[in-house]
Amino acid sequence: MGNSANLEDELTQDLEEAQRELTRARRYFNSVSDPDLIDHAIYLLEATRKKYSYLLKKKKKQLENDK
Repeated sequence: MGNSANLEDELTQDLEEAQRELTRARRYFNSVSDPDLIDHAIYLLEATRKKYSYLLKKKKKQLENDK
């Protein structure tokens, strides 16, 4: 397996982990009721959304380049 394949596997793993983080952040957001924790949950949810979006774009670009 070449270096490119290793990077692809790593990116796929990172994307899957980011998806799990996003799921956890959504659950956390839906479970809090304290105003301070709501602010924290919103921040966490937005950060994980941005991370997931970034990795998804990177994966799509990688797939386009592999064509």
